[in-house]
Amino acid sequence: MDSVVGSGRTVGAAVTRPADTSAYTAGDVISDSTSAPTLLTFQGVGGSARGFTILQSVLCIDSANQATKPDLELWLFDTAPAAQNDNAAFAPTDAELITGLNGLVGVIPIPSTSFRVGLATSGAAGNSICHVTNIGLPLNLNAFAVLYALVVVRNAYTPVSAEAFTFKLALLD
Repeated sequence: MDSVVGSGRTVGAAVTRPADTSAYTAGDVISDSTSAPTLLTFQGVGGSARGFTILQSVLCIDSANQATKPDLELWLFDTAPAAQNDNAAFAPTDAELITGLNGLVGVIPIPSTSFRVGLATSGAAGNSICHVTNIGLPLNLNAFAVLYALVVVRNAYTPVSAEAFTFKLALLD
């Protein structure tokens, strides 16, 4: 019986939202622009000679420490969906969700109740993190694969100006 020994690695991407404090409602997108957004892009996700990778955990680092934490979802795609404007209602198309055998590969909840305070100063001077573990999501990717992501808010959330969200994906080949 053969055994497979994997290796771990981390890839990351970040989004800095616009310099405003416009409140989000449940179902809005967090992105870097209200008129010309770009996608979160995780480079080097593939890498296994076997053609698959397992997403083990997601670490979300928030550059702010708001009293009400964001309740987020990280929507992961292996084919680039249309970038969506900041603070607009999330509206993926059927084609973006299913592009042949590609498209949406998973949705990772990043619950507000799991955020932990890093720097305890309130607002923009503080920070907080959420570490989602034991995901175990298999990803059928090749050695040069990229994952694209959209961030969706699932609660009413008032951000700080230019708040940044950094996402680190822990992968196992």
